Amino acid sequence: MKTFSEKVYDLLRKVPEGRVTTYKDIAHALGSKAYRGVGQAMKKNPYAPEVP
Repeated sequence: MKTFSEKVYDLLRKVPEGRVTTYKDIAHALGSKAYRGVGQAMKKNPYAPEVP
């Protein structure tokens, strides 16, 4: 089973290059209201810069 962070990274891989999204949009796409959780996952992103 994937962690919340892994789900965030998987979704971020699908964001087209040059496109902007928000923590809120990502959380909603995951069926969550954990906006801050998305921010924390992105803060600890081990795949940067390949995954924005």
